[in-house]
Amino acid sequence: MKVVTFFNNKGGVGKTTSVVNLASYLSINFNKKVLLIDLDPQSNSTQLIICEENWDKFYGENPIHSTIFNYFENMDEGDPNIKNIGIPVNKEENNYQIDLIPGHPKLAIIDDLMSRSWNGTLGQDKGELRKLNWLNQLKPWISEYDYVFIDVGPSLGALNRSILLNSDYFATPMGSDIFSLLGIENIGTWVNRWMDLYMDALKNIQKSDPDFNLQSFSDKYCINTNVKNYSRFIGYSIQQYSKRKFKGRVRPVQAYENVIKEMHGTILRYLGEFIPSDIKEEDIKLGDIPYVYSIVPLSQTANTPIFKLDYKSGIRGNQSSSVKEYTEFIHKIALNFLKNIGDEIE
Repeated sequence: MKVVTFFNNKGGVGKTTSVVNLASYLSINFNKKVLLIDLDPQSNSTQLIICEENWDKFYGENPIHSTIFNYFENMDEGDPNIKNIGIPVNKEENNYQIDLIPGHPKLAIIDDLMSRSWNGTLGQDKGELRKLNWLNQLKPWISEYDYVFIDVGPSLGALNRSILLNSDYFATPMGSDIFSLLGIENIGTWVNRWMDLYMDALKNIQKSDPDFNLQSFSDKYCINTNVKNYSRFIGYSIQQYSKRKFKGRVRPVQAYENVIKEMHGTILRYLGEFIPSDIKEEDIKLGDIPYVYSIVPLSQTANTPIFKLDYKSGIRGNQSSSVKEYTEFIHKIALNFLKNIGDEIE
């Protein structure tokens, strides 16, 4: 099992659409067992997968299905352990054919909880250290999956920090604007700082208690003892640019071209140290996704992946060519993802 978090410090880059469609494509076309955990308080991934008439079953006054917030209920009351409540949505219940732990707007409360746990960990509180490693508590319960995808919001806040420090990999969907470039520097700077502070906290806990055995504590409570082995950068994609034909080839319009040319170098400058040694620098770009806005609303309404849209979904006229185009792009991204994660298809 490999845990991959999809994160960009800038919103509006088409991250959620790409995450959900990539997860679905890997499941449907490569027979991979994928779990998606929606840890964005806006819960956009959840809304794509679960049809609107069923939302009340998760978020109504008397919900009959669980969300990610239910995993944290005991922890919010002071217990250092999360709850194992199973997988609320199975692949057979949705058109994306992936398992899902739905998101919840109350995750803002968990962000506050993780902030207190971070400060407590830095203050040598072992109970708060256990809370901070909640994702590692979850991993044994979901170990049967090939991939666990985590969709997070654009915040560099405490919840995302706890996720990124304990994810095997992170990927970064990019927009083709200057603000996406600026966000990359933030990611590299802050992840490095978090790692250093976390490792210093572990050392200080050991210094303050000579009888404390960190390895035994880690084995018992699923504590990450070396975050430097986590948060490896697996790649990026460039999304949301307009396009035009130039001598028979599709090219970005000039307004975005300069930013796109700078993208790879900027990625390597600020995130290069997080790239695993077995991934070549030239392979860190997973692929491109152009504008296909005419079919995105159909995908949302039909709760169906873009590459599976058809006439029954509402596709008309030249929209079918947009579906075909999107399928070609997501196929390339899937192949590059599999290659970088070490599961290349022959």
